[in-house]
Amino acid sequence: MKLATWNCCGKFGTNLPHLLGEGVDVAVVCEASSLPEWPTGAGDRAVTHLSHRVTPESPKELAVLACAPWSVSRHERADSAPAWTLPVRVDGPVPFVLVGVWTVVSPGQPSYVDQLDRAADWIEQLDTSEPVVLAGDFNAPISSSQSQYRTVVSRLEDLGLVDAYRATRSLDADESPVDPTYFHHWRQDRPFHIDHLMVPSAWSDALTVQVGDFGTWVASRRSDHVPLIADIKDDVADV
Repeated sequence: MKLATWNCCGKFGTNLPHLLGEGVDVAVVCEASSLPEWPTGAGDRAVTHLSHRVTPESPKELAVLACAPWSVSRHERADSAPAWTLPVRVDGPVPFVLVGVWTVVSPGQPSYVDQLDRAADWIEQLDTSEPVVLAGDFNAPISSSQSQYRTVVSRLEDLGLVDAYRATRSLDADESPVDPTYFHHWRQDRPFHIDHLMVPSAWSDALTVQVGDFGTWVASRRSDHVPLIADIKDDVADV
């Protein structure tokens, strides 16, 4: 299974075929827009999808999609989840719960990291016998939120989740990622790693992670973010 997250910078209709062209099976897409018609995946694979606005002021949406034989459906407890999340059930060879997240700060809203903490609150109330993935544009960490972010990550680890990128790169807690996922103002000299795939710790030995390159995804003006894609072995152990 190829599991991805990408902030498409609003150009969803133009950009979605690029993401599907990577052969993704399941994806969280941030800053998406409503589409009159959804394309099929590679090989004419049927696409199921859900999306919603995370703030009433913005037409941009948080979307989750899957290509057959994978499919997504709204989680039965989604109504109790924070507005900046989109919890779904993913059905397929390895069923799991996927919580898409796109943190957006607006007046009256918690900070980026506080929003992640609220997402962890919701995950904590789930049935712990089923695999859970938290994925999306966290807008964190940055230098000013690093300490608080580490606290939330520690909490997610207590819930059985690990950062897929960090796990595959064997990074210690104080080591910074070397592969950016976001380039501020589209500038290669302003890199940040703020998009994440938090996956069950039992999956950490059964995956590889690739990060999109600046030239293909940013210099081409597709987005100021690049996709983060985890390739998870089909025989990954159930959690």
